[in-house]
Amino acid sequence: MTTSALTNTLRIPTDDLDIQVQEGRLGKLVMARLKPNEDLTESVEALCRQHGMAAAIVRGAIGSLIDARLAYASTDGWREMHISGPGVEILNVFGELGCGQAHQTLQGVVADSDGKIFAGRFVRGGNLCFITIEITLQEWLPATQ
Repeated sequence: MTTSALTNTLRIPTDDLDIQVQEGRLGKLVMARLKPNEDLTESVEALCRQHGMAAAIVRGAIGSLIDARLAYASTDGWREMHISGPGVEILNVFGELGCGQAHQTLQGVVADSDGKIFAGRFVRGGNLCFITIEITLQEWLPATQ
């Protein structure tokens, strides 16, 4: 077991997993409405910057996308799928964001106009808002030593 003094993160290595536990608290809550043609991922990142949140978690979202592009892991690496709209419904959005970090984990579940359900990571620039998206973000404030 190791503890990082900078982030107060506890790492517990196991045979199959590297579990990380970070102490902290929740900060401000931001509820926003995304407008047509705004990208989901880019808009969430912009909201974090606008409200001075270095890190945030997505509490939930509802709305629709023109089309959806999701990435998923397969046996031969990451693949992307395109879900045709218009009117791809967002069923769930979840993930963590850190402003300035290269690795964002905004994931979700969507349904096409036939009711087929798809899940994966939202591909940056590939998920434009159709009518509106209502989204709730909550700031994450890591504990300091």
